Amino acid sequence: MLILLSGVIIYLLYFTNLFVLKEIRIRDNKRVSQEEIIKLTGLKGGERLFGIDLKLLKAKIKKHPFIEDCVILRRIPSLLEISVREREGLAILIRENRGYLIDKQGVILGGILPQDYLFYPLVEIKDEEWKDKFFTFLDWIKHNKSYLPVFENFAKITLERDKIIFETKNHLRIYFPVSIMEEWINLYKYLDRIMVYLYDNQMIEKVEIIRLDYPFGQALLKFRS
Repeated sequence: MLILLSGVIIYLLYFTNLFVLKEIRIRDNKRVSQEEIIKLTGLKGGERLFGIDLKLLKAKIKKHPFIEDCVILRRIPSLLEISVREREGLAILIRENRGYLIDKQGVILGGILPQDYLFYPLVEIKDEEWKDKFFTFLDWIKHNKSYLPVFENFAKITLERDKIIFETKNHLRIYFPVSIMEEWINLYKYLDRIMVYLYDNQMIEKVEIIRLDYPFGQALLKFRS
């Protein structure tokens, strides 16, 4: 009886029109439209709900440059629910004199719009060795807004062989050493203390350069002439 019952259930799910696709519901999408995602699936409606290959469907959806991952669920009798996790823009990567919006993994999401310059700093990579950790560090800065300078205040960030150069929108340059990569976050917290001191004493506009590529706990400040 158990085998017979299992056979009946499989037959109803996969070989009849009892459970057919009538609706696709998209959740958590912001930049990618519902129409775009449905088009990626290639589904037209009327397919047997349990005959749809969810693994293949997921792979199709993840081909979109802005979609990092998705979860697909069958909701009987006729609904397919797709929850997407979109890639979050981090910076504008300069490559061969062109700009591309990238995420925290350095994945190119596409070309840029004029307004993107208002929200994302330019990033230039002159040494590829520490690229991945560099992007992880920038993502940390972006999501830790209690430390100064806040991410949105950067105009350009350059990764060179031996240093990171931050340039703020008010033309302050900050030098970080690459050699103590494991201390970047602690170094940024130390920078925050310097920045707070400069703001509290109304000196921030007088400073042109802050160099932290010195023994930890030391810094050099150059004032504008």
